[in-house]
Amino acid sequence: YVDKSVGTLAKTAEGRMAVTVVTLRPDVTFSGERLPTRADIDQLHHAAHDACFIANSVKSEIRCEPVYPT
Repeated sequence: YVDKSVGTLAKTAEGRMAVTVVTLRPDVTFSGERLPTRADIDQLHHAAHDACFIANSVKSEIRCEPVYPT
């Protein structure tokens, strides 16, 4: 697992600086006989994001843009 995440710093509606968006770019390497399809990867990342403590705790928008194997 490698993630090249990016955070966006901007002013909030109250005029304060805050991290307003966090974009995750998880790049997961799978092994074994049955490798996940692109649809499987999307479903796995969606389920992980829904259960993510950080994504459910912070005010910032959390985006997930998985990296797909080529």
